[in-house]
This record gives sequence, structure tokens and C-alpha cells, in this order.
Amino acid sequence: MEEGKEKVRRTIIVLFGWLLCVYQPAAGAADLLSPPVKSGALFSIQNAGHTLYLFGTIHVGTPDFYPLEARAMQAMAQAPVIALELDPGQTQVMQAAVQKYGLYPPGQTFKTALSPTQQRPLLAALKKYNLAPDNLLRFKPWMLAMALTLNEFIDKGYQPELAIDSYIANYAQQHDKPIVELEGAAAQMALFGQLNDKQQISLLQDTIRELSHPDTAQKVVELAEVWRTANVGELESLLRDMRTDHSVAGKFATDVLLDQRNPKLADGIAGLLQKQDQAFAAIGILHLAGPNSVPALLEQRGYRVQRIY
Repeated sequence: MEEGKEKVRRTIIVLFGWLLCVYQPAAGAADLLSPPVKSGALFSIQNAGHTLYLFGTIHVGTPDFYPLEARAMQAMAQAPVIALELDPGQTQVMQAAVQKYGLYPPGQTFKTALSPTQQRPLLAALKKYNLAPDNLLRFKPWMLAMALTLNEFIDKGYQPELAIDSYIANYAQQHDKPIVELEGAAAQMALFGQLNDKQQISLLQDTIRELSHPDTAQKVVELAEVWRTANVGELESLLRDMRTDHSVAGKFATDVLLDQRNPKLADGIAGLLQKQDQAFAAIGILHLAGPNSVPALLEQRGYRVQRIY
């Protein structure tokens, strides 16, 4: 039983901490000068005389994450274009996607959608993170779950404004490099629209329950350390655990947020590689591990794939 709970716990933190981009201003991250170390994961993808560099990200950060490892920084510097899951400059598109997929329509709130019994642990969790319920009334359950998990990361010292994606987007803007979207905010948030009301409530309840577990804080640290130390072996272990987790969160993470997205991300990267030489692409690091990963899919198509670190 404890093993099953452990799988759910790891899956939930991975699901919301790593797989949904929450872009914010990069807070001067380009000026942070901690010693660069091997972090994330970096691949080269080659086809028809062109090379693309593919980097793995997470969506929170700390000051000592920066600058990125020297080879990643060099690949960004020489890139004529930078590809991200979504372009943070498309704020109107992002706001429209949140309205459509993340918020209840006017007149509906989580207080009308959840029973008093379901509301009690939610209100306690919001109080724990000093989140005012009135500010989140129209948040759908999956958005509430994301907000709670993001605040767990913040409590442990990880900052969404220092997310790797935000850093890379900020770098592209500062160096006048065009940003190409591989997915877009609407496509990402539409995935959560696949969850029905019951599934969303289950996801929220599992998240609240597991974030209250005393081991959760340590799991948050461990997950961030996987990225910090470029530990792809541990990443593979996380993915194997997720695939044996048959909870709502586990099935959604593997079947939808990974297996459904990876072929489309691979298509986008292949298309960019055909048009551009030396492009730099950055996607969530979980998309770079496992037999169904983006690098594996590209290799199956005959592309030359090399893991640099």
C-alpha cells in the first residue's frame, strides 16, 4: 500500500511541477553568475546536414541554476532561432486559454462545483499556502491543484519566475532571437480539458492529500535535483514509477501529457530541423527520457541522436 502511495506522490509532483509551463518574467536571471554545472539534459539531433540542439527544462528554478551549463549556453548563443513549448510573449493567447480551459464561466465557482466535504480540505490547503480563496473562486479543480503544487515548490525555495523556460525566453528576447512555438498555450491547456469533472476533482483531492504528506517536501527537493545534476538515470526511474501508477494523475501524466504530446513535439522539432541549422529547442525534461521520448521517436525516424550530457 505504501509503495502505491509513493508512486502517486511522485507522479503528482512531477505532473504539476514539470509538465505544465507557467511562464513569468525572468527576474534578471541572465545576470545570475553562479558557477555553471552540468544540468538538465542536452542532445544533438542531426538530419540532412542540419543540427539542432535539444535541451530539457523544468518550470521552476533557483538562482544557482544559472547560467546554464557552458555547452547549453554556447548552443543558445549560436542558434538562429529558439523553440519553446509556448511563446511567453503571446499573452493574449495565454489569457484566452486560461479563460477557456482553466476557469469556470461567470456565475460558477469551486464552491458551487465542490461539496462542503470536498471544500474543507481545499480551504485548509489554501490557508496553508496563504492563498485567498476569493481570488481563486473560478479556478477549476485542475488549476487549483496546479496552484497548490506550485506553492509547495515556492515554500521549498523554488521560484516560478526563475523557471528554465523563462530564462531561455528572456535570453532569446535580449539577443533578438525569434521564438518558435512547438505547442502553444491553447494546445497545452486543452489537454486538461480532456479531464471530466469527476476526474478533475479526484486529481485535486489526490494532490491535497499528498501535499500534506511529510515526505512530500523531500520529494520536491529530489525532483529538482534530478534536473540540477543531469541525472537521466533517476529520470528514467521516475518515468517507470509513473507508468505503474494507475491513479487519475498517473494515467493522465503518462497517457496524455507524455505519450500524446511527444509525437507532436517530435514533429515540431523535425520541421524546425528541416528549415534551420543550429537551432536550439527546449522542452520539459521528462519528454527526453524513456522509450517513447522525443529523442527516441526522432531516432526511430532515422535521425542521428546523440546525448551530449
